[in-house]
Amino acid sequence: MSGRARRVLVYTATLLIAPLPLMPFERGMREFVWAVLACGVILSAGSFYAARGEWRVKPRMLVGTKLLAASAITYLFGVGLVAWSLVWLMRS
Repeated sequence: MSGRARRVLVYTATLLIAPLPLMPFERGMREFVWAVLACGVILSAGSFYAARGEWRVKPRMLVGTKLLAASAITYLFGVGLVAWSLVWLMRS
């Protein structure tokens, strides 16, 4: 398995697994904030792995550029979820 195929597999698994901690909780529960934190950590970790791996590849084809852009956006979204949940936990 090539490096890009492994990164695509990890990134796809991250996108599929990340929302699983949220499923048993509803909004407004204290456990929901912890589940959002877990979701953000999973998204950030998988996206960082894919983005870091694609950043190191030179020269990058169009597919690699798209994977890099998508994983960078998802990484920022995951970091935002972590920050939101930490701020919410500090307020409570």
